[in-house]
Amino acid sequence: MVHEEYKSKVMVLPQAVANRIAAGEVVERPAAVVKELIENSIDAGATKITVAIQDAGRTLMRVIDDGTGMNEADLKTALGRHATSKLQRFEDLESLDTFGFRGEALPAVAGVSRLEIISRLHNSEVGTQLKVSGGTIDRCEPVSTSPGTSISVSGLFYNVPARRKFLKSDATEFKWIAVVFRQFALSFPGIAFELYRGKNKIYDLQAASPIKRIAEMFGDDIAEELIEVNLERDWIKVTGFISPPSLTQRNRDSQYLFLNRRPITSPTLYHSIYASCEPYFVSGGHPLYILSIETSPERFDINVHPAKKQVKFADESGVRSAIWSAVRNAITGARTPEELAPERPFAKDSGSPQENEAGNGTLAPIKTPAHLKAYTPIPRQYNAPRAPILPFPVADRSEKPQEELSFTTPQDSMPTAESLRKGIEFDSEYDHGSSQQESPRIWQAFDTYLVSPLKTGLAFIDQHIAHERILYERALSAMDKVPWDSQQILFPVTISVASEDVDLILEAIPLFEAMGFAIEQFGPVDFRVLAVPAGVRISDESEMVLGIFDEYCKGISDDKDPRKLLAASFACHAAIKANQPLKPPEMQRLIEDLFRTEDPEFCPHGRPIYHVLSRKEIDKWFKR
Repeated sequence: MVHEEYKSKVMVLPQAVANRIAAGEVVERPAAVVKELIENSIDAGATKITVAIQDAGRTLMRVIDDGTGMNEADLKTALGRHATSKLQRFEDLESLDTFGFRGEALPAVAGVSRLEIISRLHNSEVGTQLKVSGGTIDRCEPVSTSPGTSISVSGLFYNVPARRKFLKSDATEFKWIAVVFRQFALSFPGIAFELYRGKNKIYDLQAASPIKRIAEMFGDDIAEELIEVNLERDWIKVTGFISPPSLTQRNRDSQYLFLNRRPITSPTLYHSIYASCEPYFVSGGHPLYILSIETSPERFDINVHPAKKQVKFADESGVRSAIWSAVRNAITGARTPEELAPERPFAKDSGSPQENEAGNGTLAPIKTPAHLKAYTPIPRQYNAPRAPILPFPVADRSEKPQEELSFTTPQDSMPTAESLRKGIEFDSEYDHGSSQQESPRIWQAFDTYLVSPLKTGLAFIDQHIAHERILYERALSAMDKVPWDSQQILFPVTISVASEDVDLILEAIPLFEAMGFAIEQFGPVDFRVLAVPAGVRISDESEMVLGIFDEYCKGISDDKDPRKLLAASFACHAAIKANQPLKPPEMQRLIEDLFRTEDPEFCPHGRPIYHVLSRKEIDKWFKR
């Protein structure tokens, strides 16, 4: 018997292929590249870092620093996988105080882009220029340059077209880059940072104290009000700042958590922070905080994922306890009389009032962006005026035949939306002008739920969610078919947004206009609201539009239809609220409009709109 020669099926991947695969974990989007390059600059001891971006990173990302630099041999070695200067043995992880240590980021980036590195040691007279395409070195030659390192990444994913298709719009990708930049700028206030978008300088941050860095980024008005957090135990230290109840925000964008100065993500620690300040914040608002945890590297493991955002603690309950105590003690201490409280950190850093005046060498007053001003949500027990708030006039019930309201669903079956619509009865004798009118067959419970009897039970409808579904489908129709009519507001309202959100707002303005808003740009980060959708009662135009902006900007990075995202945000903010009394005609019209929608069972966010309590279930209560 002749056996065929066996051919091995196991092989070692070529270096270029391995680097492209590794890039899938490390290089998710342009912001991930910027993160890795800034980390390398910090590890190199830079005192100034400049980040330049073109076309949201698709065309070019460049990070320039004045760190230690590299020679030709180090440059070539750095492009190999698992090449690192941070550790030599596994035990070194227990005392690691640098960002990089895997030796995967640079070769992964080089494998999916065109990379140029120009670097020079401080004690050398000449530097080295290295050019790489898809992981292959094209050129390496001496060059005249300043001490430090400049890394340019162009044509990201040029050789992985499938990955390039997953990138979002320029506005979305730049927003993520700005988030990364802000994290490092807050974590390392002693380093000067610059951020360019094309030819525009977005940030120019000088080396400063932590509170002055916060003032540079958020404004003096915010920095002066922040509460200092400082707690130190045997093995852990928690420091930073948190906003008082008067500065609660409408979203979580201004929340930063660091572990040994590294930005981290930890839902359990987020929960501890909220639990510690819950008694002091109005329901619905969010605290602004910049908190830093310091502990020995042997007490946590950052080597969970290549992106190094997740972390595991040896004593997670101890960390949660420290966070909770630090924040609670800071907020409680800030509530003591001013003459008994310790000196504010801002006053220590900034000197006397005379020294703080513009022109004396210190920071001039900075206008506080509107998106960081105090946010006061509607209290839970708020009672709105008894005025019609539905977007359409009340229908004339006299034209609807009474037989349409008959309910024919068997008692033991769950009613469908169609049968429920027919089963909800209103008294056709109801007359707005008669003092002897009979009670309508629909009631409002707790100024929140509409209750109507059925032949087989009771129907409970959440008025806010029902109105949300109505406005959602009306907004989608306005974008696709018939634009919503506008009503001009008497005094235009000016609002401000974060600089990285401006392009997202400009992209969304045509959709806003279709829904009946009239919004125009009024400055670099300012917009003016001139008109709102007709027929919708709005008590605070700026609060509503900013709320829609916030939700739209947060969700646009996901694979969601911008139209649906904007319509859902609008519907949630414009719908009638819980604890809001309605008149019988309003309740009637609300239910009629609900059952004319395409999906009267669920709101745009998936919450159920109504619930039917069957007669059979009620009978069980009384043992019938």
